[in-house]
Amino acid sequence: MFVKMLRAFTNLNLSKYKVIRIMLKRLLVLITVSMLLLTYVPESSSANGKDSVFLEGSLLYNLELFEVYCPYELLACDDYLYLFDSDRSCYKLDKQNREILEVFTLSGCSHMPVNLDEEKVYALIKENLAILQYTIKNGQSQHTCLPKDFTYKGFALYDQDLFLVADDSEYLYRLINKEGEVVRNGNLRTEITDNTVSCMEYNAANEVLVIVSPRRIDIIETGSALLKTRIPLKHCLDVRICDDSIYALCPVTSENTKDQPHHSCIRVFDLEGNALKTYILDTTIRRFCFSEKEGVFYGLTLEEELPIVKFEL
Repeated sequence: MFVKMLRAFTNLNLSKYKVIRIMLKRLLVLITVSMLLLTYVPESSSANGKDSVFLEGSLLYNLELFEVYCPYELLACDDYLYLFDSDRSCYKLDKQNREILEVFTLSGCSHMPVNLDEEKVYALIKENLAILQYTIKNGQSQHTCLPKDFTYKGFALYDQDLFLVADDSEYLYRLINKEGEVVRNGNLRTEITDNTVSCMEYNAANEVLVIVSPRRIDIIETGSALLKTRIPLKHCLDVRICDDSIYALCPVTSENTKDQPHHSCIRVFDLEGNALKTYILDTTIRRFCFSEKEGVFYGLTLEEELPIVKFEL
């Protein structure tokens, strides 16, 4: 009788031990799942070791409210945005109050490459082979005539007295003064037939020039006239340079995301051409500008009313 009672007690203890083991296993599973949920960030993912961050835009300006004809360029300077349309008009917009502060006309500059600083708007007039300099404060204009032996593709400001221009010569770029004289030639072109330029951007702080072609981005040190690196990147629409990084606007491809094939993305590289991050936007944009101080992208979209959209990082 005693032996039967001992066996029953032992079996009971074994059953309790099994139950405890099962409960511990279930608890471990719950803890693991909880940790995964806590570390999951829905708006960010990783592809090939590089972060992909999804950004939602907010409407900054609805241009349907204004008589703007086919905007094609959006630039930023200080607290203002400058919107250029195909009717030769430039709109100075206040970022904070969302108001049009000023409208002025750039004669002969319909749908031309443009640039600006705190005082002037610059535009490349391809038909007349000149760079227009429009002083915002007093509305006065002057022209820098370019050498007439070449076809010009794009330009960027080097400083107040010099321009970086891209043409169909044997050089990737040339430095031209306000008298229209070639001060210095840049890198020799490795592919003479490939002289198409989508856009150019220069950062004086680090002396880096970026030239965008349909299939690549060239990063050049203007001080030494050396081609630092070449990024193979197709269909780049626009580019901006900051102190230590380059932002390139591209259509979204399958390598960025499979869920949003019609949206835009902004790919970030360091100055050596290494990929750092990809911002996938919830809206398709064709031009953009970036305020590093604010941590904000401003984009010109393809919507019917052509609004300006703001993306906060």
